[in-house]
Amino acid sequence: MNKIIYIIIYFSFLFCNSFLIDQNFAQINIDDMSYHKPFLGGFNKPKVQWLDWDYDGDDDLFLLDEDGSIKYYNNQLFDENSEFVLISTHYFDFEPISWFYIADFDQDLEYEIIIQDYNNINQMIYYDIIDSNLIFLGTVYDNLSEPVISDPVMTPTFVDIDNDGDLDFFTGNMIGTITYYENIGFNNFSFTPDFELITIFWEEIYIVGPSNRHGASAIKFIDIDNDNDYDLSWGDYFQQSLYIIKNEGTADIPDMDNINVMTYYPQNFPVITAGLNMPSFTDIDGDLDMDLFVTVLSGAYGYQLIDNFIYFQNNEGEYDLITNEFIETLDLFSDIYPELVDIDNDGDLDLFIGTDVDFSSLPWFGKIKFFENISTVDNEPVWSLSSSEYLGGEVGNNLSLDFGDIDNDSDFDLVVGDFNGRVKLYINIGSQNSPNFIFDNFIFDNNNQNIDLSGYSVPKLVDIDNDNDLDLFIGEMSGSIFFYENIGTSLLHDFVLVSNDFDDINVGSRSAIDFIDIDFDNDLDLFVGSQNNGIVIFENIGSMQSPQFIINENINIPFLGLNTIPALYYDNGKINLISGLSTGGAYYLSYESCSLAGDFNQNLVVDIVDIIFLINIILDDLLYESVCPYDINNDFSIDVIDIMLLVDIILSS
Repeated sequence: MNKIIYIIIYFSFLFCNSFLIDQNFAQINIDDMSYHKPFLGGFNKPKVQWLDWDYDGDDDLFLLDEDGSIKYYNNQLFDENSEFVLISTHYFDFEPISWFYIADFDQDLEYEIIIQDYNNINQMIYYDIIDSNLIFLGTVYDNLSEPVISDPVMTPTFVDIDNDGDLDFFTGNMIGTITYYENIGFNNFSFTPDFELITIFWEEIYIVGPSNRHGASAIKFIDIDNDNDYDLSWGDYFQQSLYIIKNEGTADIPDMDNINVMTYYPQNFPVITAGLNMPSFTDIDGDLDMDLFVTVLSGAYGYQLIDNFIYFQNNEGEYDLITNEFIETLDLFSDIYPELVDIDNDGDLDLFIGTDVDFSSLPWFGKIKFFENISTVDNEPVWSLSSSEYLGGEVGNNLSLDFGDIDNDSDFDLVVGDFNGRVKLYINIGSQNSPNFIFDNFIFDNNNQNIDLSGYSVPKLVDIDNDNDLDLFIGEMSGSIFFYENIGTSLLHDFVLVSNDFDDINVGSRSAIDFIDIDFDNDLDLFVGSQNNGIVIFENIGSMQSPQFIINENINIPFLGLNTIPALYYDNGKINLISGLSTGGAYYLSYESCSLAGDFNQNLVVDIVDIIFLINIILDDLLYESVCPYDINNDFSIDVIDIMLLVDIILSS
């Protein structure tokens, strides 16, 4: 009976636990740049839309990146200065998509959304939004009951091109033309907008890049010359700048100048990027004119994975370049692998980041970057870049890392995984205060075989069996986990492969692992990042000597993006998570829980002191913002039943 009660208590306690994103945590200094919001994830191929989502008079930001999820940033405007606060990394909870458009399509003064169809990526589906709830209404069709078509590599747009009060649909074609669907009303049965295909060669616009090449496009209409009709701005795969096509007609009847196409824009300071630029416009500074933003999706001229959210301020009709990094945050091109350790023994955690590739210098290898914690304030780290090539410039690509004292000399040694699936060992021949790492060798198993997995090896050193030596776990490309037990000693390691499919755990692809005791039961639980499935938590229901892991769905971690790399650590009893991402940045999350069940004084022990604590709460009839820590049976009241259950927890432990 006691065990049954304990299980009920335990799982009700876990139900209210979650990791929450904190974008105001820490500061990162790189050269002369200080990032006060360093953990906003980075940007690789941002597609954006501006609109006043909360109806407060300023435009908020919706952003879709390579992970296919829509992120929502609320615009908090203060004294004409916009500050965009990240609200969600997975708004609307859609499956991965490559484009979206939010608007009031049915003119009910509320927003609806059209997105790319998951199952038919050249089609689109329509949702009504009622009280922030999505109502799926189906595929969008034309008047001949054929699906409205958009090539999946295009970024289409909607605009009222004929000034009749509804939104028409435009999409690019691979041959360099534009398809135009006129909005002809609403379907009375499906409650979706109806469109009529007018032409696949609208206004005889024919965009041809260098050497007669055609490509993907991202288009947007804007009255760029203030003559009360819509002009066309066009970013193309084979164009490093923007095309601008002027409307010489009227608001009702467009007449596009398809001869005198502007090929570089803005005229006074043309944008030049890697190609496939997405233009967008909003009055960001509240001066009643439309400012220009260019996000770089990367085209024929390489990858532009940083400096790709460009802001031009409208200054009396001319656009002045303000910044290439409109949302300033840590961004190290692509996949990053964070790890925290007090490497200089000064009592605070320093930050190391392994990277996939660094395009800032040739040859293109990954780097290990060392950020020393120079903060003088507890719990407010300031990580300052101390070395941009910590182990040198040619260590490999996709560099993951972990620290542990593998030779029991009281300082941290280092293991490094890479793109090829190998694991290297670097021995610290320095000291606790002043480390000095030298390459020792590749990690071998007890058969003297080089550990060389399928790819993307992510090693983790941990004493999983409580025998006072460090064992080795490795996440890798197939999504499973390799476990090598250390059958040597704390002085001389000897790894033997126990399992290439540890506990049958598989997250699909690119498993990335870290351990922490999330439930304070004195054994290590397991966090596994993945390529597509976010971070998955596995609870250890075994013991310190004999672990057994099962998936835990009661602790919530929001979907953060692709290639999630978790790094967990304690900070004054609090559990924190920094996750690296495919976009070259990271998110920081703090663990909000109801604390250890019954541990009201948070000393990590449930005992008679906690019973007295709970009795005093009941006797004093104290009110708290949340009853969660004290309402053990989850009946939304604090009473004698909770005392009885607390006693049972102590007796069962």
